[in-house]
Amino acid sequence: MSQPLQQHWSAVKRILIYLQGSSSFGLHVKPAASSIPLSIMACCDADWASDPDDKKFVSGACVFIDPNIVTWWSKKQQTISKSSTEAEYRSLALATHEVIWIESLFSELKFECQTPLILCDNLNTVAMAHNLVLHNRTKHIELDLFFVRDRFQSKALQVKYIPFEHQTTDVLTKPLSASIFTLMRKCLRVIDGLSLIR
Repeated sequence: MSQPLQQHWSAVKRILIYLQGSSSFGLHVKPAASSIPLSIMACCDADWASDPDDKKFVSGACVFIDPNIVTWWSKKQQTISKSSTEAEYRSLALATHEVIWIESLFSELKFECQTPLILCDNLNTVAMAHNLVLHNRTKHIELDLFFVRDRFQSKALQVKYIPFEHQTTDVLTKPLSASIFTLMRKCLRVIDGLSLIR
């Protein structure tokens, strides 16, 4: 903000043009199936070292309860990751925190939930969640490793791989082509409200 360049101005203009063209968009919420227990599914992702200024990664996640998205976030992390696996694992740990909070809320409301499922597009991250293998390369994320692994071992959490083409959270963490962005936006159940009226 203190010394904006032409590229920053171009980015602001693109954002304003997008907002002007999507003012009728919103979340489309459908009733959950009457089946109990409810399903909780999260997708998490990280964009490793894409910021040219500080090389910090952006992590993001979205959480669905049955067919509806209920929470999503995207934020730049405070630390610099040395590998994409580390960046993805920190994102997985943050998504696990979010899922635990939703589970505790449902528990207070006396709703039953299935074992939550978190989808991640990094095979190393999924493997680390399944098999606690510590070595020098993962010592700095040891707390995240034990946190997720504890939930996984107690069968309170499932972590599975999802191919990157189907990773919904990419829309929150990476620049995408217009066609992929539109597809992922639809997966997040953000649609044009005018299309529902017609």
